[in-house]
Amino acid sequence: MSITRSDVGTTTQASARVARALEIHRSVVACHEHIARGSCVHSLTAALMLPCYKAEFRTLALAMTSQEERELRYALDSVCEPAA
Repeated sequence: MSITRSDVGTTTQASARVARALEIHRSVVACHEHIARGSCVHSLTAALMLPCYKAEFRTLALAMTSQEERELRYALDSVCEPAA
């Protein structure tokens, strides 16, 4: 089987969507951490940005293929796995 230029572009785009979703997830986690502290200057900004990050994540997740969803779930499972 050979990889054509369009296959590479599709794979790159899919990987880019998963990578972007992981970046957004990290931003959501950071927002929650700032909000939990409550007293820092960044907590207000985090509270304002959190709905934007969540909406962007949802939009991105809805546009993903089933393969991208599996890849994202696997990546999130490894990130969210509790430390032993």
